[in-house]
Amino acid sequence: MLTATWQLASLQLLFYLFLIIGLAVYLFFRKPIVFVGLISGFFSLAACFIFTKALLPWWGLNGDELFVFAFLEKAAAGKFFGDFFYSSLPPFYPPLYFWSLGGLAHLLHLSAIQAGFLGVILVLFSTPLLIYFWLVIRGEKNFWALIFLPSLIYVVSSWSAIIVKPYEFVSAVLLVFWTIFLIKDIDDRRLNKKSIFFYGLTGGILFLTFYFWFLVILLALAICKLMIKTDLKYYLKNWFFVGIIVFIVSLPFTLPLAISYLNFGAENWQSAWFIEEYLDLYLPFFSWSVFGLVSLIGLISLGWLKDKIESKVLGSILLACYGWQGISLLTIYFWDAPFLPAKPFLFLGGATLSIAASFGLAELFEKIKNNKLKFGLFVVGLVLFSSQSIFGPLFSPEVAYHLTLMKQPLREEYLNLKNNLALVADLRSLTILSSGVPQMSTFFPLDYYVSHNIHFSHPAANFSTRYYFVRNLSQASDAKSFYQDLKNAPLARVDALLLLKGPGYYPINFYVDNYPLGGKAVEIRIPERLIDTQYFVKVFEDKQFVFLRLKD
Repeated sequence: MLTATWQLASLQLLFYLFLIIGLAVYLFFRKPIVFVGLISGFFSLAACFIFTKALLPWWGLNGDELFVFAFLEKAAAGKFFGDFFYSSLPPFYPPLYFWSLGGLAHLLHLSAIQAGFLGVILVLFSTPLLIYFWLVIRGEKNFWALIFLPSLIYVVSSWSAIIVKPYEFVSAVLLVFWTIFLIKDIDDRRLNKKSIFFYGLTGGILFLTFYFWFLVILLALAICKLMIKTDLKYYLKNWFFVGIIVFIVSLPFTLPLAISYLNFGAENWQSAWFIEEYLDLYLPFFSWSVFGLVSLIGLISLGWLKDKIESKVLGSILLACYGWQGISLLTIYFWDAPFLPAKPFLFLGGATLSIAASFGLAELFEKIKNNKLKFGLFVVGLVLFSSQSIFGPLFSPEVAYHLTLMKQPLREEYLNLKNNLALVADLRSLTILSSGVPQMSTFFPLDYYVSHNIHFSHPAANFSTRYYFVRNLSQASDAKSFYQDLKNAPLARVDALLLLKGPGYYPINFYVDNYPLGGKAVEIRIPERLIDTQYFVKVFEDKQFVFLRLKD
């Protein structure tokens, strides 16, 4: 069996140790920082056990892992300012997490997979501590708030999603707190030049980490203004100044991206990804789970504490999540144009409800005077919290599955291809037309003529033009025409071909949009007769692949 039994046993041991130490902290230490530190330490340690001796990422290099680890590999190789598939274009995906982690991997000589594991561990360790110290700096005195607010953010609907995209999770959580604190300071008229600069700087950092959440927050700001009495002019003025600083901080990402759009145009297929499940209404408070229970407590807390500014902000964000989906439903109805209708829910909606529950529970525990009752509730809460954690027993079957998946070696044909590519001296300088083996981008900082997946393609790459060019290539009349077409490829040069071998042809595989059913696979076949040694140099060939360089 590939799964290491000691890993599962270690995770179960962490569960029991967390319960025992958590109770000891409550009975003998009673300091919020100790409990928050316990959460940071145990969750990150559990991730260390999970990733030990893993050969592949959580899903075994599938789905969104393909572009996540391609981006990490580019950054780890020192290519910080290019897209994960097109180095001639700037990043269009929020880059700060990848720049930071890739830079660290570059210094420590880590692979993209190792860097990805390190990123998850660092996020799990640092997030509760960041929230705790931010609360302390702001003068939070409620003992239970200092425990619940950093803790319940780890009551989530999907641990797999956090492991694949930790940057989305941490940015969503911190942005909720950022919005609460900023609106509270505006409402209390406590903003000054230093605090405006602080919010602008931190907002810019969060924008660079994952900018999508800001689209929902903008809608939330409009909703929140309807709930608070702050003067409209004062409200808008302060948001404007903060927004200007956020804009300036984001320029290393947004300016090159804007220039690429101006120069090459744009077609954004990533936001068009859609499956019918995205129309499901977000109702976690009706689900039978620990996350469902916390979501229900959060919903009740929003009503119970409706007069508090924190509840008004959280309620506005939650309404904005539903509003975003509603707006997308209208665009689907009138124009068949979805824009990620369910995207706000997984991390931003979940964080909003967990944080709302934290405020409600902190208020409730402050009101309870019976110490035995308070202790009993704490014990029940600790058990429920532990059972839902990344090391909890309810999670073990899924962890066991992924531990097995992560220990699977690369398929033989991919391993052979990886070894052969490692021998190509100038591989990093080549732009490749590939049959569609994006797994190799996890191990080499490859540049492609066209992405294998339309939803991963840079908007300024103009995927459609490149795709139809490749399709027309397959219909070339002879080898000379095929070669000349390649030499005159639109939008970018083609230096080499990485082709999967088929019976009498070379297939080039794409994954294209298939609204409203996500995407579909498409195969374009290049006849063998179009590949002539008069025009190509064979760099290597094995049972499954051939790598060809175009002659000058």
